[in-house]
Amino acid sequence: MFFFFAAAVFSQNYTEVDNKVKAYPKFANVSALGYRIMNDFDDDTERVRAAFSWITNNMIYQRTLDDIFQSSQKITFTSEAGREYQMRKLVLKRINHAFKKKKGVCIDYSLILHELCRQFGLKRKVILGIAKTDIGNIDQKDLYKNHSWNAVKIEGQWRLMDPTWASGYIDIKSNKFVRNFLDHYFFTEPAEFVKHHLPSKPEWQLLKEPISAKTFFNAPIFLPDYFKTGIALSSATSGILKSSKKSKNIIHFDELPRYHLMFYSINGSADLKKLNFKKVDKSAYISKIRLRRKLKKNSNYLTIFHKSKAILNFKIE
Repeated sequence: MFFFFAAAVFSQNYTEVDNKVKAYPKFANVSALGYRIMNDFDDDTERVRAAFSWITNNMIYQRTLDDIFQSSQKITFTSEAGREYQMRKLVLKRINHAFKKKKGVCIDYSLILHELCRQFGLKRKVILGIAKTDIGNIDQKDLYKNHSWNAVKIEGQWRLMDPTWASGYIDIKSNKFVRNFLDHYFFTEPAEFVKHHLPSKPEWQLLKEPISAKTFFNAPIFLPDYFKTGIALSSATSGILKSSKKSKNIIHFDELPRYHLMFYSINGSADLKKLNFKKVDKSAYISKIRLRRKLKKNSNYLTIFHKSKAILNFKIE
């Protein structure tokens, strides 16, 4: 669980860093945490990992009543320096509030990590953009920023991370936060990160050829376990499947591992059906699915499983 794969060339074990951070006492403020991390770790990567680990193990994703009922805040200034000073005060107020309560939403997670990287003397960036999490997001037409995450520059290279998504999720039935650490969202490779995070500024995709919003929304939902499989879904595969008695849906794969036994289910059903494949090239495969059953009027979806883990979600029309 606690492994980081960098460019598929080497792996670094962060178990020692994570375990040390889990044993940390309570801290009065963000600065105190930052000083402790700098005392315990000399390496920039380990310091960022320690900050990331603390946030994902201590913060709870939840809006507080103060956040919900807080009125908009205005600042007054007579110079650019004055504006920056007032903005800094507001940001620190929000950071300290979230840190004290250990509760917040994505911007609070991002600001705390940003502030710690600032204390470490590293170049950093809070990135605003779109996160694709729901079936309804596939083929979405309206573009609006709904999420924030982080970038930090280490040894001349920008690295991406999302402490919010790495920390856990909201259980739909109980509406409570469930802590579930996901290492995938720490120093994620840009080509993987852009499958679920679209920054408002294309340059923060960190890709030589940034993808378009249309490409982003046209693709299926990539779940964290997908990136552990060695499976490469073709960009020719749409995130939308059609329900039809006559025609079949074709899913293209650019690459499959030797063990690629997969199944699929409809609308979360326990009735799993085997996904069959046909080889069309040296490593390319296609799978055909005919969806003939009667479905609900709205929000139909198909989930693909590999080794009992859900890896992809498709919208059904």
